[in-house]
Amino acid sequence: MDVSGDKSLVQFADNVDAYYERLVALYWHQLKAFVTTRLGNSLDAEDIVQEVFIRAYVALERYSVQQRQDLKARAWLYKITWNLYYNFVSRSPEQQGLSVALEERQEHEWPETEEENGVNPEEVFEQLERRQELEALVASLPRHYQAVVSLYYFEELSLQEVAEVLNQPLGTVKVYVRRGIQQLRKILQMQVNMVG
Repeated sequence: MDVSGDKSLVQFADNVDAYYERLVALYWHQLKAFVTTRLGNSLDAEDIVQEVFIRAYVALERYSVQQRQDLKARAWLYKITWNLYYNFVSRSPEQQGLSVALEERQEHEWPETEEENGVNPEEVFEQLERRQELEALVASLPRHYQAVVSLYYFEELSLQEVAEVLNQPLGTVKVYVRRGIQQLRKILQMQVNMVG
């Protein structure tokens, strides 16, 4: 779980505009990748994330300095994002049940040069390939497990944060994570048995 971003926001709590700019810099790409993975459409994802940050700014203007200091910004943004994503999918029948092609990747996910990130490009490609395979497996789970497992493992939110984002009891989230992982293991075992 990455809380270092939230901690770096505290120093900007007395200035809404600076706080907001830092918030956008920290979380824009994460949220866009999160929504794009689910929708398969980067333009719709961009629209949703823009709306997330508009709503965030309006809310931040109403918050006191103390509220901004205490805010768990990452989980808060994911909650706004999840709600807007869910509303979008609910209103758009063609988006329901849409599976994302593994080939679709955003430009920011592919490193440009070896020097840029100090990592061997083949290693980066293998890591991305493994993540894509895992995302595809998670997408094969029942819908209620997909969200919980994805938020917990890929977005690295705590179980409590996942519960808050999805408005679910913590116990339910724990059960869904455990059952989702059990189903993933069964799927993987079936694949291994088919190959071997």
